[in-house]
Amino acid sequence: MIEGIICRAMEYRERAVKYFMNFEEERLRENFDKAGEALWGVISCLLNAIHLLEKGKPITDHQMMRQFAVHYLVSMTDEGERLVGIFKRAEKLHANFYHSFLDRDEFNELCNEIIELIKVLEELYNREMSKF
Repeated sequence: MIEGIICRAMEYRERAVKYFMNFEEERLRENFDKAGEALWGVISCLLNAIHLLEKGKPITDHQMMRQFAVHYLVSMTDEGERLVGIFKRAEKLHANFYHSFLDRDEFNELCNEIIELIKVLEELYNREMSKF
């Protein structure tokens, strides 16, 4: 059972890497809607990987993801409130995929913040993995 959880968490992590590469490609093409959705996918995959390692099961919906992100970031980091703010702004990228309302400057500003959050999530994922 533990091996299955670790394997699934690693699959989520690998998918996050793939989505980040998709983000970079779409950003270069200036396809900001798809780039933003790929970046949102990175966050989603990393949170799912961490949740699996913490709880033994994946996140099943957006509300559950938001609740876990808020609780986990606040409890596991010194800068939780700021990171939660970035997570909440990252949700705009997901909405932008469907409604295309972000301009180039706001998109780039959001991406810079979100990449910072991704780095923290990567560190947290590695910390959780090291427990196994």
